[in-house]
Amino acid sequence: MNRLAVRLAALLAVAALAACAARPGAESGSRDERFYSFEQAGGAGRRLIPTTTLDGHMARSAGAAASVLQVLTGSNPATALVRMPTAVAASEHGVFILDETTHALYRFRWTAEGRADGTPGGEFKQLRTLTDLEEPTDLHVSNDGDVFVSDGAGRKVVQYNKDADQIRVFTDTDNLNRPVAVTTDKRGLRVFVADGLFDRVVAFNRAGISLYGIGARGDEEGGLRNVRDMVQGPDGLLYVVDGIHRRISVFGLDGSYLSTFGQDTFTDPGGIAVDEEGRVYLADGFNHQIVIFSGGRVVEVYGKPGAGPGEFHSPGSLAYHQGRLYVVDRRNARIQVFRVVPEKDARERRSAGAAP
Repeated sequence: MNRLAVRLAALLAVAALAACAARPGAESGSRDERFYSFEQAGGAGRRLIPTTTLDGHMARSAGAAASVLQVLTGSNPATALVRMPTAVAASEHGVFILDETTHALYRFRWTAEGRADGTPGGEFKQLRTLTDLEEPTDLHVSNDGDVFVSDGAGRKVVQYNKDADQIRVFTDTDNLNRPVAVTTDKRGLRVFVADGLFDRVVAFNRAGISLYGIGARGDEEGGLRNVRDMVQGPDGLLYVVDGIHRRISVFGLDGSYLSTFGQDTFTDPGGIAVDEEGRVYLADGFNHQIVIFSGGRVVEVYGKPGAGPGEFHSPGSLAYHQGRLYVVDRRNARIQVFRVVPEKDARERRSAGAAP
């Protein structure tokens, strides 16, 4: 009898936990976003204000009874869909996420319907398990909604349509060895793939034919070593992150070298993003910070080690869209979302613990 009582108590405890995790009333494919209050966002900088986190925890069932049944049968109703995010891309078509643990592609969309507390809602959806890729490293969403995913070990980039059906594979055995980043031009005529082993960018047409290279391995100004990421800015230029030289090199889409900046301002460069004002955001994984540039000079260093709002543990991939910066906070297994403050307002703000 005592054993039965103990077992019953354990099951009731599990049921209580499951009920909390399930959040009654939640539907599959939606989740209650953890928006930060003004007090929680006390680590806000002049240009970045933490608003919420996309950690992918979603209730798979609507009630405690179903949750208990799933626990008893070995499944967890509160299992995170996104467990170890590695890359993020954002556009009008949604926020797209690569996950290392599940080897899957997800999409998050903000929903127009707000919640009772006035904050916006959102929905998560798994689009595809990437069984056709060996090592997904980066992704990009084109203006027409197609998703491009680079495959480092597979030496290719795969293009998917809006429904995550494969359209085309970009590969070049002679010139593409380890793709680490991918982007497209604004008109959708060119696909640019950064190679972390050959240290250059390969330009393809939309038919998958390689056309020319951008940049080359070297130590001179504009030379590249250990390319880690790349993004196209609103000015139409390519910003390439150089891991060994610890700098950012800028190229035209025709391959012309234009400038370099950022030397000696970060230690472990990772993801990069550019907003419509031309400000450049760079993740520094070693220092757990985001370095912000304007006009080629540092205007703010934001963040510190930790797991709270505005804190990071090895930040990686970045994405910017419509006033929001998305940061893959790798070791915290989440994506932090920040509101980006316009530069004219940022200069007037008081920074809470952020270096100018």
